[in-house]
Amino acid sequence: METIASLKSYMEGLANLGYFNGAVLAAQNGQILLCEGYGMANFEHEVPNTSRTKFRIGSLTKGFTAMAIMQLQEQGKLALGDFIECYIPDYPNGDKITIRHLLEHSSGIPDYPGFPGYWETTMRLYSPIEHTIHSFKDRKLLHAPGERRAYGSSAYILLSAIIEKVSRESYAKYIADYICQPLQMNDSGCEDGRSIIKRFAAGYSVNKDIIPCEHVDMSIHLGAGGMYSTVEDLYKWDRSLYTEQLVRQASLDSMFVHPTPPCGSKGWVVLEQEIGNRKSRRISHFGSMNGFRSDMIRYVDEDIVVIVLSNVELTPVEIISQQLADMMLGREVVVLEPFHPVKISSQELQRYAGVYDYGSELETSQKRMEDMNNVMEGVTKMDAPSIAVGLFHKLFNQYGVETKGTLIVTFENGTLYLFMPKRNAWYKYEIVPISHQPTMTTGVTRYINEQVEFFVDPTGAVKLMHRDASGKKIVAIQI
Repeated sequence: METIASLKSYMEGLANLGYFNGAVLAAQNGQILLCEGYGMANFEHEVPNTSRTKFRIGSLTKGFTAMAIMQLQEQGKLALGDFIECYIPDYPNGDKITIRHLLEHSSGIPDYPGFPGYWETTMRLYSPIEHTIHSFKDRKLLHAPGERRAYGSSAYILLSAIIEKVSRESYAKYIADYICQPLQMNDSGCEDGRSIIKRFAAGYSVNKDIIPCEHVDMSIHLGAGGMYSTVEDLYKWDRSLYTEQLVRQASLDSMFVHPTPPCGSKGWVVLEQEIGNRKSRRISHFGSMNGFRSDMIRYVDEDIVVIVLSNVELTPVEIISQQLADMMLGREVVVLEPFHPVKISSQELQRYAGVYDYGSELETSQKRMEDMNNVMEGVTKMDAPSIAVGLFHKLFNQYGVETKGTLIVTFENGTLYLFMPKRNAWYKYEIVPISHQPTMTTGVTRYINEQVEFFVDPTGAVKLMHRDASGKKIVAIQI
């Protein structure tokens, strides 16, 4: 009972501060300890999230794709060592790339979401599987198949095509018939963008406030990230992976017994962690899709599972899921308390606005200052973060600013905003001052649990210390 109360207090602390919108399930030894929805499934219509709200699960889909491949191998319809030319005859290097290479992220095929124009155009257009494959099939391999591993989605689009070829069913129908229906995962499936899905959450981003996410036509992602589900259905998925309901134990062992590289293998990342005086297997995967974040952690030796689904893409679900798991493992986790804003003059706040660098030594010439003012003006005018990413990088390149070591603080209509990247996308969110001294001001951010401290030295120079949701700190200097 104490663990249940702690889990609830932790999540309520996040939700009350506006740091979590979504649904969470935590269970141990077959007993559900927490299963709740928080915040809004749809802000426009004020529809709350529940444990049965459906969310895009992004790359958690890869685990289902891998399971389908393992099923077809058990049926003798394919083998992991087969070269993909057996199933996709015209694919370049198909005589060198195996199904195993695709499953293990070692094929060398470039990742299609990283191609130029993807965010601005490609993701918004209907893309049947053959079109998606065509977008990357003729691109040069990044390395020889099997030479090294690097996470990507293109390989799982090819796996989707192989599933369709071998089973003679669409990917969506195969997943429904042979995984979801047997497990009674009735609230899960593949999103096609052309069907009404009841209790489906809308996806959001953050640019000053919560805003609708950029549109994506989900046909482009299929077995790489095209599924939706609920925390309750994903718990059924977790339970099945302890049984031979879908595949035999030998197949399960090949997926879950041995540690994998950080990029994962067969749809999961398997690690060994020290818990107490023994090693424990941690099996997990993270998912990301426009407007959504998902994470699923399984400590199989302790029979613990934590599933976190969010419909605000800024949310650090992988940190939330780990902290919930830590609580179940007996580790101490801080429950957040409400913060109390303090009033600071606009003149004081405005001195903190600027471009901050934490990656290199910088000149401070007059021209440099003018360049930074131009960058600030450009950033302030950009209101659609995902579409503006390309324009933003062009702006930085124009004035010789390195995006990887840069944070920006803007002052707009009496409010400070932090503008910085999270997982290769840039977000702008409010800094709320909670304490002020002559040479130091501390603030917390809205929508994500972060802290910012501004320090002013005797010369008037400003430094910024940023602590992210994981506790990692960086110190940056105002240019």
